[in-house]
Amino acid sequence: MKLVNRKTRKAIEKSVRKAMKHHGPALIAGLVSGLASTIATLAKTEAPHGHGKSNLTDVVEQAKESLTGGKKSRTHGGEKKRLRRMAERAERTQPSVS
Repeated sequence: MKLVNRKTRKAIEKSVRKAMKHHGPALIAGLVSGLASTIATLAKTEAPHGHGKSNLTDVVEQAKESLTGGKKSRTHGGEKKRLRRMAERAERTQPSVS
């Protein structure tokens, strides 16, 4: 279903392009300064689960893994193992009926 006709889409695209041309540098500067601030904050705080690692190290490792396609996410694999173990325990603990 078409929500906006072609002329309206073109007009919206033109105004967005014009706004980005006019305000784009300020938006990018704000984005970069926020990112730099976040990295500086993470660099000086300790990760709660990292045993001596900083949060920045953790973020860098996660980014590297996601870009290189390295390790899979820990939560999904751990969750599957946990569910499998629970199913095995349930099978063992059920009484056998003859």
